[in-house]
Amino acid sequence: MNFDDAIAAHITWKVRLSQFIEGTRSDSISSADVEQDNRCDLGKWIHGEGAAFKAAPHYQDLMDKHAHFHKCAAEVVRKVESGDRDGARLALRDLSAQSRETVAAIMELRKDVAKR
Repeated sequence: MNFDDAIAAHITWKVRLSQFIEGTRSDSISSADVEQDNRCDLGKWIHGEGAAFKAAPHYQDLMDKHAHFHKCAAEVVRKVESGDRDGARLALRDLSAQSRETVAAIMELRKDVAKR
């Protein structure tokens, strides 16, 4: 996975959660699974191939922001699981800030790697 693929993989989560809230996804999502930051494509990359960059200044920041994003995403799913779709929509808006921070961290890591 390259950095652009990592960004794209991350951005698809917001779409997926939006579809989940609206009930237009055919697959199921559980809050317990979503909270795991090593199961999505970006998380697999961070904890796998991307670990080659762990000495880079922004690698840990990316790990932290990505993990926080998944905690917030799990909250969106928990709200849907409890029948609070309006609360889930509000939580999804809050999640947008976490998404931007995660994408920014990916971009910073890309800069770190380019300096090597």
